[in-house]
Amino acid sequence: MLAKLLLSGVTVVLPMEAPARGTELTLGAIAEVRGDDPREVELLRAYELGSTPAPGFTRLLHAHRLREDLARAFPGLAVTVAGEPACRVTPIVVEVPAADLQAAAEAEIAHTFAGDDVSFEPRQPILPVSVPAGAAAPTFRVRLTGGLPDSGVLAVPIQVLVDGVPYRTVWTTWSVMRFEVLPVLARPLKNGERIQPFHIESRRVVATGMRGKALPASMLVGSVAARDLTAGAPVTALDVHRPAVVGLGDEVTLEVRKGHVAARVTAVALGTAAIGDRVRVRAVASEAEHSALAVSRDLVRIDLGD
Repeated sequence: MLAKLLLSGVTVVLPMEAPARGTELTLGAIAEVRGDDPREVELLRAYELGSTPAPGFTRLLHAHRLREDLARAFPGLAVTVAGEPACRVTPIVVEVPAADLQAAAEAEIAHTFAGDDVSFEPRQPILPVSVPAGAAAPTFRVRLTGGLPDSGVLAVPIQVLVDGVPYRTVWTTWSVMRFEVLPVLARPLKNGERIQPFHIESRRVVATGMRGKALPASMLVGSVAARDLTAGAPVTALDVHRPAVVGLGDEVTLEVRKGHVAARVTAVALGTAAIGDRVRVRAVASEAEHSALAVSRDLVRIDLGD
């Protein structure tokens, strides 16, 4: 299309020095473009010259090379390159404060761990970065992917955007501590000692991979320590022996609760269970089978809620 246009000619006046904004250079951003036809002028002004120099660097545009490039890009258009023989392009630079980078990372971490009891802080100081100035202030994009640690080190990439275009990524590392309220031992226990209700208390502890492994208090009472256990530590199934309170073929009381109403019937256990385990039972009167929770010796329960 451009080759078929009968154009009257355009003059490009190249300055000795030109400041530049954004990440991409156009001819109109650094040079004066003159011509009788506004369409021709705008075509030349929009001509792309490549990337803006990075902060701390400059770029030298030579008039003779620019003339050759324009001749190839706009065949049939008489382009005159006037002014200086070369133009040094210097980027206009803005500094992104470290506080802004940290705030962007903190917002994403808080969003990712929303609903959890978590604390976090940078492992190393976050330094300010320099980027080319755009039409607006730089913005940030922070996205955490992959598995998240219960507690430990978290890598957080902060992408800095200039005029909505990704310019550079700042990698930061954070120390993350996630907390849970778990049943823990109120005092140390010796190997073979039976756990009583007063041995257990709820405490806010660091979640170091214990999520889903710590036994609830209902499953700990009556258990026997399988080794010496320290105070303040969550207890897992590997730390205790849990004796069965319901045996296969035992006659048990099946309690069915709904809100404040409870009914009891006689049932037969179809398996073995320790306190807190679920076991299949068969009601003697109806022969119906149910899955119930072992509450104590010879007592199992089904809770239907409110």
